Amino acid sequence: MTCRLLGSTAAAALVACATVALAEAPDLILYNGALLTMDDGAPTASALAVTGNRIAAVGDDATVRATAGATTRQIDLGGKTVIPGLVDTHIHAIRGGQTFTFETYWFDNTTLSGAIDELKAAAAERGPDQWVAVVGSWIPEQFEEARAPTAAELTEALPANPAYVQSLYDYALVNAKGIAALGLDDPQAELPDGIEVVRDASGKATGRINGSIEAFNTLFGQIVPFDAAQRQDSLRTFFATLNGYGLTGVIDPSAGPAEAYEPVFAMDRANALTLRVGYRIPAMAPGNEPEWVRTAMAFRQPQHDSGMVAFVGLGESLVAEMNDGVQMGPGFESPPEAKVRLREVADYAARRRIPIELHAYTDDAASDILDVFEAVAKEQPIDGLRWSLAHLNTGSKQTLDRMARLGMAYTVQMGPYFEGPAIRAANGPEVAAHAPPTRAALATGLKVAGGTDATRIGVYGVWQAIEYHVTGTSLGGVIQKPEDQRLTREEALRLYTANAAWLGFAEELRGSLSVGKQADVAVLDQPYLTMPADNIDGVRSVLTIVDGKIVHERTD
Repeated sequence: MTCRLLGSTAAAALVACATVALAEAPDLILYNGALLTMDDGAPTASALAVTGNRIAAVGDDATVRATAGATTRQIDLGGKTVIPGLVDTHIHAIRGGQTFTFETYWFDNTTLSGAIDELKAAAAERGPDQWVAVVGSWIPEQFEEARAPTAAELTEALPANPAYVQSLYDYALVNAKGIAALGLDDPQAELPDGIEVVRDASGKATGRINGSIEAFNTLFGQIVPFDAAQRQDSLRTFFATLNGYGLTGVIDPSAGPAEAYEPVFAMDRANALTLRVGYRIPAMAPGNEPEWVRTAMAFRQPQHDSGMVAFVGLGESLVAEMNDGVQMGPGFESPPEAKVRLREVADYAARRRIPIELHAYTDDAASDILDVFEAVAKEQPIDGLRWSLAHLNTGSKQTLDRMARLGMAYTVQMGPYFEGPAIRAANGPEVAAHAPPTRAALATGLKVAGGTDATRIGVYGVWQAIEYHVTGTSLGGVIQKPEDQRLTREEALRLYTANAAWLGFAEELRGSLSVGKQADVAVLDQPYLTMPADNIDGVRSVLTIVDGKIVHERTD
């Protein structure tokens, strides 16, 4: 068999060739398919072969099937679409996965009554006095009733169960049982910093809670009844669910304190991971972030990939005051002392060659961050470190141009799919129609990688995000992006395959269906390129392969 060389180094090429040449026959052949390879040199094919954990051949049916041996498993795909395994480059999978089986999700509900019925069903399954919860990923505009529930409605629907319903990161509602369980009527109740209990004229809790991202995450963490074993099982279930969508990898931008990462490490030690997990670490010492980062990184490689688990740098918040949270409109300004601390962190990261991804919802926050990065780059180039900004929902062309000049990247999520109404209210219809500025970013030459920002604002599973890139239609049809701001289906898919691999420093290993690359593959149940665009969110995988192993296979 002829081996097609991979990568830019001789070593990478030799590894690829050796993998193919040493194999007597492939373990698996997929044929009679429609392969979207994401390999510009050979963008389509009908068959591929897998030997061990590598792709051994890609081409036409006859050529690939001729390599089969007596023990090779051959699968007739019946014309199904085959893609490189999907990677969500910005998903809070580690934290959110540990509560996945506890939560109820409303993002696909079209009526408020139906959404409340889902909570009632969860309560009936769990029994009296057990919490039920919806934590983000819905907006009132998606419902026919065009409104959110009230605390009183939650009390009436769920008289025997405490209920928690969080509206993105804007506010949360709890019913009467929830008020009692949290002790909210007591002004001295011990609650996380940043939580504000809205009270009536008599001082009683109304059921509405205001707070910040961190405050809401901490409060919800206290509500979840799961012990360590249940969190581990929930995470395992979440990863298997993602496999069912065709995901073979994730990058978690920030999972919180060190103990939050341990379930992933434990699964890796037990060879129980069914997808590749990349992770970043945030600074955990507000006001003293530079020293915290130096201490945390002193004995750690700048970037490291062990196969199924990869450390891909620092993020998503490194200096608390530089983070604009979920601010929708202009006016954010970080204090000078925060910029000094970010400069210290960035200088250290640049010297150590440590990757960084920072949160910036608004153009103002991005501008403050770029002021610091430009100062760093004058002393030591950051091009090649794949530093990136995430979200940037209202980013301007000027900001994107500054990022491009620095050699940075942009990771785009689906915040505006939910937050379109709020973005429009804060910035006007023109800005809302261009949020997020994915098309403009691609036009600057920026490398753009795709994420979801699940599991609080986005929709896990990537396909809803891909549909949003293609159709430009926000949840409930509130915002419709003009055609010139939408992506082609190939462009949208590339964000979650080839570009995602690049962001994780794995472009030599994954991201395309190419000979010698690791066998991360998904076979889809619908023809992605030709199906109705507004049905893309329903695409699922019938066969998902990670590192040459089948981790999901539908029996139908």
